[in-house]
Amino acid sequence: METDKKSQQTIKIPRWLEKFISISTRNNPKSKKIFFELLKPMTPSEWCILWVPVIFPDVELPTPGQRNPIGYMKACNATLTLLTGYNQRTIEGWFYGKPYHYSVGILLRCFHLIFKLQQCLKH
Repeated sequence: METDKKSQQTIKIPRWLEKFISISTRNNPKSKKIFFELLKPMTPSEWCILWVPVIFPDVELPTPGQRNPIGYMKACNATLTLLTGYNQRTIEGWFYGKPYHYSVGILLRCFHLIFKLQQCLKH
């Protein structure tokens, strides 16, 4: 049980969401663990690597250690701007070490899960 508490403490989520999860999973600790696992934040880079090729099939993925291919950052910026509401300059900074609010990581994880579910329902 101790490791369960420890893993929950490392995930920073809004208090209202933590309260909702606690109330809705009160009788099922396993369910609570799954909830917190699903809410692990996702970085903008992680999100783009997974979803830019799906949303923009013509855009080439970056190779580690190389410059980003033409159009990749533009696709990331456009998509993340639409999803998060932040402007493109702010988003561009995230890829170069600028900090972002912890809720952005949770939001991206939620979109990831929604898009995965959407893919599963299509097939």
